[in-house]
Amino acid sequence: MGNFISLHDRRKQRNRSSLKRKSIGKLRLSVFRSGKHIYGQIIDDIKGQTITAASSLESEIKNKHKNGGKRSCNISR
Repeated sequence: MGNFISLHDRRKQRNRSSLKRKSIGKLRLSVFRSGKHIYGQIIDDIKGQTITAASSLESEIKNKHKNGGKRSCNISR
């Protein structure tokens, strides 16, 4: 079976080709949220590079918010 492509690889190809068709000339925002932090990137798919990135781990965000950027609003109880 020389032409066997795993289901994971097929899904990966399908998603990437779909993104390329939809984002012609547009930048893409990618957000990843873990249990403790959030990360964001603006990606240019045409050039294949990340324009900018930010996360809640950055010192500027940690210093700006007293709770370290984990929760930006005050919830009254």
